[in-house]
Amino acid sequence: MYRVAHNVAAGHVIRQRRLRSKLVSIEDTATIPDSGQGERAASRAVALGRLSLLIRRLKPLDRQIIGSNLTGMDAGSIAEVAGLSPANMAMKVHRIKNILRRWFGEGGLPE
Repeated sequence: MYRVAHNVAAGHVIRQRRLRSKLVSIEDTATIPDSGQGERAASRAVALGRLSLLIRRLKPLDRQIIGSNLTGMDAGSIAEVAGLSPANMAMKVHRIKNILRRWFGEGGLPE
């Protein structure tokens, strides 16, 4: 008799937990994106993933330069780290961005 009562109670608790895990509190509804925002967020995540793959395909120095640029370092600081002149660094950043833009627009990874 005890075992039957225990199994019934355990089943009830499991069902209640499943039900509660599907429910959302009112406070959490503000953070749930609407369908348009969710699609944009997913599209942005895919684009950032592709861009990350393209950056990894760059030469090591170019990868270091664009990575430093994306983290907010100025051309002078990057030039000092890379051992190049600031003018050369600004030109390299411009060229790397153009390469990434072209690769991204072609929709694939470079060979």
